[in-house]
Amino acid sequence: MTGKANHIKWLACALLFLVTTCTSEAGPRDSLWSQVDEAIEKGLPRTAIAVLDQIIPMALQDQAHAEAIKAICLKIVLEGQIQGGKVEEMIVRLESEIAEAPDPMKPVMEAILAHWYWQYFQQNRWRFLGRTQTAEPPGADFTTWDLPRILAEIDRHFTLALAADQELKTIPINQYDDLLEKGTVPDTYRPTLYDFLAHEALSFYSAGEQAGALPQDTFEFMADSPIFAPVAEFLVWQPETPNTESVKLKAIGLYQSLLAFHQNDSDKTAFIDADLHRLEFGYNHALGPDKAALYQVALERFVDNWKYHEIAARALYEWARVVHGQGDYVQAHALASQGLNMYPDSIGGAQCYNLIQQIEARSATIRTERVWNAPLPDIQVTYRNVTRVFFRVVPFAVEDAVQSAWGYINYDELEILLAIQPVLEWSADLPATVDYQQRTEVLPAPEGLDKGFYFLIASHDPSFGKNDNQVSVAPIWVSDLALVVRSLEREGVVEGFVLDARSGEPLADATVTRWTYDSTSQRHLPADQTQSDENGLFCFSHLGQDWFSFLFVVEYAGQKLASENIYYTYLIRPPQNEQETHEQTVFFTDRSLYRPGQT
Repeated sequence: MTGKANHIKWLACALLFLVTTCTSEAGPRDSLWSQVDEAIEKGLPRTAIAVLDQIIPMALQDQAHAEAIKAICLKIVLEGQIQGGKVEEMIVRLESEIAEAPDPMKPVMEAILAHWYWQYFQQNRWRFLGRTQTAEPPGADFTTWDLPRILAEIDRHFTLALAADQELKTIPINQYDDLLEKGTVPDTYRPTLYDFLAHEALSFYSAGEQAGALPQDTFEFMADSPIFAPVAEFLVWQPETPNTESVKLKAIGLYQSLLAFHQNDSDKTAFIDADLHRLEFGYNHALGPDKAALYQVALERFVDNWKYHEIAARALYEWARVVHGQGDYVQAHALASQGLNMYPDSIGGAQCYNLIQQIEARSATIRTERVWNAPLPDIQVTYRNVTRVFFRVVPFAVEDAVQSAWGYINYDELEILLAIQPVLEWSADLPATVDYQQRTEVLPAPEGLDKGFYFLIASHDPSFGKNDNQVSVAPIWVSDLALVVRSLEREGVVEGFVLDARSGEPLADATVTRWTYDSTSQRHLPADQTQSDENGLFCFSHLGQDWFSFLFVVEYAGQKLASENIYYTYLIRPPQNEQETHEQTVFFTDRSLYRPGQT
């Protein structure tokens, strides 16, 4: 759940490579733990291990199981750090420790081991996803396993962690405070060790990686199954499938177990929380065209049943999120507002608040033609939740405008542009977006700009500030010139035409300057020039290098225009052996490209 009641520190074990201080509650060995923390802080892992060797037997003798698990796992992590931080060796050590550990400690240690395997998989995901499943059973070396095998091993350790479920249900979660880090909600969300371990297993069973290891007879369930039904109907559901090892089937079984375990609790928090997680699991994994509709019906029933509990705000957020994804921002806003007003200080209230901020977010971006001449183009303003847009036009030097750094405007460049005195400022009203939807309004471009290069800047804040504002920038050339360029790669040349943009007539004697990229200054600099002929045609060939990039700047009758793209020429070399031939064999078969279950 978001904001877990407890989250295992894993003693820096879930991170595996990062060791942090692990100060426990004050107790008979608090001075020894202080020595461990001090040694770790000073980068002295061997010293910390020596102190842990004192703590472990003392904690075992006192049956302080949480403290013993923490000390054992931290020792393994520190030993692994000394020996190069290999996760594989840490996993092997932990497996050995589990074999020697007292039975009451094994469930939590198995869950930690499952997490270590899961971390190892996530860090080496590309290796596992690239391996095909072999007909022969995999060996003992888990570094060579394929995806189904590593996931099955993680599943096995979570299953072992939950094997003694009846005993785990009798252990209050606060007995493991030495190992668990308090979250933002009370222990009533995870009142027993069984609740905690079951939800840890469910986080794995719900992970997206499972989809990559689905067998041919994989278990799937439909949205119109009891997954979204009332609890009583869900509890008697017995899905039928030959694949009894399906993680989805196991997840359904765990949700049934949690709900049955807590259905008669006087404090319904754990029951309500598990039920909402069950519905979310169904939405994420069920199949069928009516899934979203059935999920919303279930959430509405959930809110009606548990509106007196803060978890109802989480359900309202989930409901609003689905509606928002369907494009109904008005209903999503109403649902999220209801959740926020009911329980503003809860996790669900915070989720609802964030969704409301997303729905109410203001934005305004502009698009316009790159070159402005008569007739002037339009300015398209795409906006949301604003009713007025403000414009500035700032002049900019051509030698800077052609640089690639100005192809994308970041905060640093934006500050430079906003510091320039604009040559023109104006604003325009926009129709309100009462449905919170994005819309586009077409506005006329302003008249009276002199020929040259400018940046058009738009903002829904008249101060063009950064807070709660979106500033949009578009480069524009005010010019009657047009440039048409084509690259002839086989000939190693780039040529083009300089034209009058209004009439389309060619312009003779226009000066065309090639700007090549200089790696020392990291700028494009003018290299050579040519003149357009009576047809407006110009041509540039390579400059002797194998290849290089450049752009063009055209000048004619006091006007300028730069090419929009970067162009390349390549030094064409004659083939070494013109008699050389290339042979290729292509096989065509009548086999279909894919059949379900095919390797």
